[in-house]
Amino acid sequence: MNLTGKWKKISKGECDKHYPDEIEFHEHPRFLGKKGPGQNFILWDAGGYAVIDSDRVQIQIATDEQVPYEFSLSGDVLTFTDRDGCEFKYQRLE
Repeated sequence: MNLTGKWKKISKGECDKHYPDEIEFHEHPRFLGKKGPGQNFILWDAGGYAVIDSDRVQIQIATDEQVPYEFSLSGDVLTFTDRDGCEFKYQRLE
């Protein structure tokens, strides 16, 4: 699955408030997160990522820890589930 591109968070749950409002995944496995209005700290600020199988990706969080996430792509909607069971969604912008 191809994560490359710009994405805007479309979920607004309490558990996903520390994930960026927008994120861009680059081909060279790097990403850049962007805070939304009212966001102070985001776990995904900037770093590396690696797709480790068809439904799992490892993302370097703000503390530099490499954290696995489940993910799925349906059309232009990218869904992640973190290790605490929080599910959040992004819509492809580009």
